[in-house]
Amino acid sequence: MNAAQLRGVLIEVLASTREPMTTSAARIALSQRAGDRVRPVVAEEVYRALLILQRHGAVRRVHDQPGRLAHWELTQSARPPAQQGQRQ
Repeated sequence: MNAAQLRGVLIEVLASTREPMTTSAARIALSQRAGDRVRPVVAEEVYRALLILQRHGAVRRVHDQPGRLAHWELTQSARPPAQQGQRQ
């Protein structure tokens, strides 16, 4: 999976949840979706992809979650039309 594909799948993963997701949970969800078809993705790759998506305005880091782990969610503009108005 190249970097652009990783970012695309991350958007799909974040769109499929109602709550913010940690970097580790996103990595696990990516691995489950890909199965054995691709090499395992490491947390650093996922974090880097999330930072790029954040710079492009597709995701935001959520700071009101418990603990010290980074939590992420889609911005309203990145959500599919059926999900507009959820959280945020």
